[in-house]
Amino acid sequence: MDSSTNTQSNTELAQFLNNQRTSIVEKWLENVLLPQNDPFYEEVKKNGHQTIVELIHFLETSSLDRLQALTSKIAKERIEAKANVGDFVHNINVGRSIVYELLMCSLLNDQLKGDGVLKMQRYFDQLVFLSVQEYTALKDTIIDRKNQFIQEMHHDRLTMLGQIAASFAHEFRNPLTSVKGFIYLLQKELDKTDQSEYYFEIIQNEMQSLEEKITQFLYLSKMRGLQDKLEKVSLSSLLKEMLNFMYPRFTETNIVTISQVENDVFTEGDSSQIKQVLLNILVNAVEELSGWSGERKIKVSLMKNEDNVAELSICNNGNPIPDYLLENVFEPFVTTKSLGTGLGLSVCKQIVEKHNGTIEVNSTRDDTCFTIKFPII
Repeated sequence: MDSSTNTQSNTELAQFLNNQRTSIVEKWLENVLLPQNDPFYEEVKKNGHQTIVELIHFLETSSLDRLQALTSKIAKERIEAKANVGDFVHNINVGRSIVYELLMCSLLNDQLKGDGVLKMQRYFDQLVFLSVQEYTALKDTIIDRKNQFIQEMHHDRLTMLGQIAASFAHEFRNPLTSVKGFIYLLQKELDKTDQSEYYFEIIQNEMQSLEEKITQFLYLSKMRGLQDKLEKVSLSSLLKEMLNFMYPRFTETNIVTISQVENDVFTEGDSSQIKQVLLNILVNAVEELSGWSGERKIKVSLMKNEDNVAELSICNNGNPIPDYLLENVFEPFVTTKSLGTGLGLSVCKQIVEKHNGTIEVNSTRDDTCFTIKFPII
């Protein structure tokens, strides 16, 4: 088809659409999917007319440059109307079908009809693409804003909770110290029997558990570290010490331990706090494996990596951490245990980061690994 014939064809198609524009829009409105009481109903009618106007412009100029202004307007209105994207695309395709049907039933010759279908196909494909692109971009922006708001609210609540936790922890710690002192005096003064020794042992264990919980709350509140004494710490020795300490628990629960610990790996920090991190993760691994029916394994490794950083990993082959928890497992009060407080791993993260280190977790069907990195001195 030469240039003059093509221009004539476009002119006839444009004239046909211009004559049929009102009937196209009316028929389209009868078949579209719109939310009840759509706040943009009048705008939808205008958009229908403008869609045909832009189609005519495309036939006359072969340019789609003006189309994005229309799709941006439509997408914004459909977002505000809370329209489903599926309904959105459906409505555009309803308009496409109506235009095709009118064209094929018209008195235009077959060549003109075929040429019109091809050109209109390109137009409506671009209309769908741009509309969905704009709609999706707006939706993503809204979701990002909501997520940011939720994160900020979560942070504010945790900050407030930390302040409350610190207040309660300090209020509990003082009378707890007094109670421990009087229990010690009672042990000295009362006649000892097997039964009383047993009771005092229970009391001491429970008091120790309370002290540990109070310490965790103090870490959670970020009111920590003021009295920490930094020293050269042998990670190799600490890890071996914790493995020896946990050996009875490993034996009791039939856990096989595999360790690969490089000697002379040092960092700077507080040895008691680093012990707490190692102990917490090892205890969690034992508790997870205690309900595991298959072979129970804990793999521990410590080495200097290529970046001259101490890399310590503790892995167990128990059940994987669920995906919905994995991303937030270091957040306070997130736990996989039915009776857990969800503070342990949060405290571990704070201690590690305070030592200028990092901690991360990777969980698959094969194993769950906690990897901790400390700077080497």
